[in-house]
Amino acid sequence: MANTGNAGIDAATLQAAMVQFQDLLAQNEQLLNDLNVYPVPDSDTGSNTLHTLKAGIANAVGHASDVGEYAAALATGAAKSALGNSGVILAQYLQGLAQGLSQTETPDQCSPSEWQQALEQAAVVARESVLTPAEGTMLTIADAAANVPAQSDFQKYYQAVQIAVRAAVIETQNLLPELVAAEVVDSGALAISFLHDSVALSFGVTASPLQINSRKPVASSYSGPAFELMFSVICSQVIKEEIESKISSLGESIAISGLEP
Repeated sequence: MANTGNAGIDAATLQAAMVQFQDLLAQNEQLLNDLNVYPVPDSDTGSNTLHTLKAGIANAVGHASDVGEYAAALATGAAKSALGNSGVILAQYLQGLAQGLSQTETPDQCSPSEWQQALEQAAVVARESVLTPAEGTMLTIADAAANVPAQSDFQKYYQAVQIAVRAAVIETQNLLPELVAAEVVDSGALAISFLHDSVALSFGVTASPLQINSRKPVASSYSGPAFELMFSVICSQVIKEEIESKISSLGESIAISGLEP
C-alpha cells in the first residue's frame, strides 16, 4: 500500500521500497548489463547490483522495528556481499543512508528533511568509496537526489526527486567519452535511479519507464587486464587509508567498501 501526503518513511515503507528496487533491478538486469561500458565494458552492472541488494535485503529480515535499524542491517548485508564496482558503490550508498537514518528524531520513522539529510550523507559516503570519482556515473545520480530540497509533503518531495534523478540519468550520456561513443546512459546511474523510483512509488508517485537507447556497437579502447579482483580486510581506519594510498595506481577503477565497527 502506498504512503500518501505527510506520512514519513518507516521501516515497513523502506523495506517495501527495497523489495520494489530489487524487482526493478531483476526486470532490467540484462539491459543494465548491456549498457555497461564504464569504467570497463564487462557487462555486469545489472547482475552485480542485483546480487548486492539481494544480500542486503536478506540480512535485514527481522530488523524492521525502526527505520534506522532496518537501514543498518540492509547496508551491512550489502557491504559484506558486494560484487564489482557498481555493487561496492551501491553498498556504500546504502551505508551512508543508514548513517543518516540513525540520527532521526524518532526511531520509528523519518521526516522528509531527515530523509534529505540521509541522502546527502549517502552521496558523500558513496563518493568517498571511489578513489578516482567521475561525473556521469552513480555518483552523479546520488548528488542529484541529495540536492533536491525537502518539502513537508513527502509525495510532492519525491515527485521532485524523481524528476531530478531521471534528468541526471539522461545527462550522463553526455558526460563521459565512453558513453558518448556508445550513445548510452551510464548503467550504474540507471541502476541507482531505480532506488528512487521505488521510494517514489511508495508514496504513490508513478512515471512511465525511461526510454533508454540500446548500446551502439563501438570498438573498445580498453586494453587493460581482463579480470576483477575483490578482497576483504579486517583492519583499523588508519590501515584502510594506507591500503587506499598503496593500491590507487593498480587498477582502472578502484572502490572501497567499509563497515562501521
